[in-house]
Amino acid sequence: MNVPKIDLKALKNIDYSKAVDFAKRRGVLVSSGLVILIIPLTAWWFRGGMVDSVMEIMQKRSKEFDKITSLEKASVTVRNATGNSDTTSVTLNPSLIEALKARNESLDGELKGVYQIALDHNKKNHDIVKTARVVFPQPKDEDKDTIEEEFNPAIVKLYDDFITAQWLAAPPSIAQVAQAVQKGESNYIESTLKRKNRSEVIPEEIRGLEEALISARIAFLGEWTQDIMVYVDPGAIRKPRLKGVLSLDAMFVLQWDFWVIQDIFSAISNVNHGSKGIIKEPVKRVMSIRIDPPTSADAAVPASTETTPGEEPPAAEPPAAEPPAEPPAEAATAAATPGAEVALTGEAIVPTTEIVRDYKRSFTGLKSCQLYDVRNVKIKIVVATADILKVIDEFSKQNFMAVTQLSMAPANTFLAARQGYIYGMEPCSEVSMVLQTVWLRDWTSEFMPVALKNTIGTLGVDKPVEPAAEPAAKESKQNNEEPKS
Repeated sequence: MNVPKIDLKALKNIDYSKAVDFAKRRGVLVSSGLVILIIPLTAWWFRGGMVDSVMEIMQKRSKEFDKITSLEKASVTVRNATGNSDTTSVTLNPSLIEALKARNESLDGELKGVYQIALDHNKKNHDIVKTARVVFPQPKDEDKDTIEEEFNPAIVKLYDDFITAQWLAAPPSIAQVAQAVQKGESNYIESTLKRKNRSEVIPEEIRGLEEALISARIAFLGEWTQDIMVYVDPGAIRKPRLKGVLSLDAMFVLQWDFWVIQDIFSAISNVNHGSKGIIKEPVKRVMSIRIDPPTSADAAVPASTETTPGEEPPAAEPPAAEPPAEPPAEAATAAATPGAEVALTGEAIVPTTEIVRDYKRSFTGLKSCQLYDVRNVKIKIVVATADILKVIDEFSKQNFMAVTQLSMAPANTFLAARQGYIYGMEPCSEVSMVLQTVWLRDWTSEFMPVALKNTIGTLGVDKPVEPAAEPAAKESKQNNEEPKS
């Protein structure tokens, strides 16, 4: 690489006085030239930093403007009369805000109103058994030893009165049928054959006598059907026992089971037009009713306990349901200790909470939750085959009830007739169903014992305690005091 050589000795020969003299004579011109050249270069140098700063400020202000704009515009979702929701973007203003507030208050009122209607419907005609002393949710300490003596006969009478009022009965007994046939035999021998007794009947008259006996039997069984609404097999309605020690929880379950029984036969009464006479009505016979015990939301679905057609019914007068588990020993001890109370451990009842459905339980997706309890009922009935859909529809109309499972088989009317059940001439079917019943905790928990609340997992709604009245003697004393001057 060739580097140019600088002659340093030549620098000594430069006359700097001439350069100075030139600067003095041409200084203004040189300075102006330097200003023209240097200022644009300096401005260009600082321009980049100024622009960046200005852009940053503008971007910040733009974001603030967008934020203000977003506050001005908002997405509003409004539910129309059909229950569908419509979402739109609107410009907020005082009038719109007031309208939305009024609409939300109206929806809250509608929700509370609908819930109250559902609550009243669910509770309708479901009363607590009447006893001289308070039973539910907790008897007084001085009544605990004697309350069972009052509750047991009261709940049994409740069942008996209901069975009588609903015209429910089993077929006549063998002795009753035999007595009716014997009476028919005597009338035929004396009136038709003109004989004094059976020993005088000749062989040619035996055939006619046998037909008369068959007619007498059928006539008696037919007359029996005119006095009842539906046959109920012995043990199908599991009435409580008069004897036996029951916990307070088991007593309440017996009461609860009665409410379930009420709803079932209310639906049957509706489909049978609430009248006597089985032969002309859709539902002929109730073979069995098995009510699952109350459980918590996380409990497994209880196994079915119903019997198959032709199987012997359970022993008469079994308990209404398996009593719920007794409270732990610590809780029982605390309850027995004066002044001690069992702590509630369940969930609060919140009607506005969205309920998540569990379709593994049933096609309705319903299961016990903080808002309600689901109790399944296995029922087997004999129905006129042509009216099965009417029966299902009537069950579905009854107090939040749903038919979740169903199976059917032809009924053997001849075998049933030999057992005393007369269905009529139309084809009938034995129908096994699972009924899903729903019970809002908002009213059931008002009477529910604390231990049962913990079993199913609810805080419940406690019945408000009325303030105790002041003693009359104290009030009289105060009224008799003379005013002080």
